[in-house]
Amino acid sequence: MSGMMGGGNGNPTAMQNYAAWYGLNALNNIDTSAVDNANQNMAQYGEQLSQTLGDRPDYVYSVNGSDAARQRAEQAYYNRAVSNFQPQFEQQRDDLETRLANQGLAVGSEAYQRAMNDLTAQQNNAYVNAANQAVLNGQQAFSQSLNDSINAGNFTNSARLLPVKEIMTLLSNSPSGYDIEMQKYNILNNYANMAAQQQANAQASEGDFLAGLLNAGTTALGAYLGGPSGAQIGNMIGKSFR
Repeated sequence: MSGMMGGGNGNPTAMQNYAAWYGLNALNNIDTSAVDNANQNMAQYGEQLSQTLGDRPDYVYSVNGSDAARQRAEQAYYNRAVSNFQPQFEQQRDDLETRLANQGLAVGSEAYQRAMNDLTAQQNNAYVNAANQAVLNGQQAFSQSLNDSINAGNFTNSARLLPVKEIMTLLSNSPSGYDIEMQKYNILNNYANMAAQQQANAQASEGDFLAGLLNAGTTALGAYLGGPSGAQIGNMIGKSFR
């Protein structure tokens, strides 16, 4: 049992020695040249790239919609609506005048004027509705231009990061020489700590064993001598070994 868990002198066992050797040997056999070369190439490329950052488009941090696009949409819709209204409204007025005349209503009469005013109010409402719809179309055009700007900004930012992410992904699953050295250091460091702890445990066990023998010896001596003088002598002997 002691050979498997550790020697009596506190040294690492053969199994522990083999585990440490096997781990270090496996790490030493890993070829990291490709990753190390890639890291070196990335460092050189990063240095070259940093010298040209001033010539590249910056990241897009804020965007806005196009007010010009809004105005164009408003004007286009309103002009198209008005161009359709004019012939319709002229025909409506001619038809109303003919109908009023057929009804025997004289121009300028109260009934005639009321009918013409109603037609004018309807046509004016059509212009107002066209203007309101033109505003809505302008707002939609502004929102669309804002969304287009956001999408363009996101695309630009993603495109700037894409090569870096691709390289990092390629390297993430491959250990570099530095990674291997750190793993070897951790193995050796853990191995040294384990050996030190075993040594300390062994020394503590040995000290407890000697202390038990000493206490048993002094107790037996005191019993052999008997009386207070025996106990006093036993205590003196015990103190001399502490």
